[in-house]
Amino acid sequence: MNRLLRLLLLACALSWGAALAADDVSDPVAVSVAREGEHLLFTAEFRVPAGVHTVWAVLTDFEHMPQFLPGLKESHVLARTGHQLTLQQKGESTVGLLSIEYESLRAVELRPYHSIRSRTLKGSLGTVEGMTRLTPEGQNSTLVSYSAQVQSDSSLASLVPTRYVREELKAQFQAMREEMLRRVRPQVGKAAIAPTGG
Repeated sequence: MNRLLRLLLLACALSWGAALAADDVSDPVAVSVAREGEHLLFTAEFRVPAGVHTVWAVLTDFEHMPQFLPGLKESHVLARTGHQLTLQQKGESTVGLLSIEYESLRAVELRPYHSIRSRTLKGSLGTVEGMTRLTPEGQNSTLVSYSAQVQSDSSLASLVPTRYVREELKAQFQAMREEMLRRVRPQVGKAAIAPTGG
């Protein structure tokens, strides 16, 4: 039973992560979860009125992620060599009346302002391979696209309603988008009050 509940929390570890049309078109964050054999497939996409540098800063702010991602208690970079790093994260989420803890150790590869690739080295949530891509759309707009494949026990995967996993994943990306907007607002305010000269 504990393994089944932990599977519901897979998306909590995909804090950087079928048709996207499943979402309301007015929703800024589109998320889909689908099954393919023994794998769960995740996709997420959103646009944010922020430059790619701001977006990248949030997606790679690993040490401060517990401050803005729901359920994440600890996030630490254990080792870094160039653009390669080892990331450890621990968190807790509530499923009904139960609180379930999770943890993961991941290898992360950074391509600055372009993409973030991650894969599980060890953890309680199964084997996850994910990719986040950034696409600048003008000076102050960025498209964030995420995809991931999760390998899990097929019997468990068949029992878990995908809507629960989808909701967890959606909450993570909504929180990230809000943090990006929060960091943009002070910049907009400074621009508005900057002296024009003359």
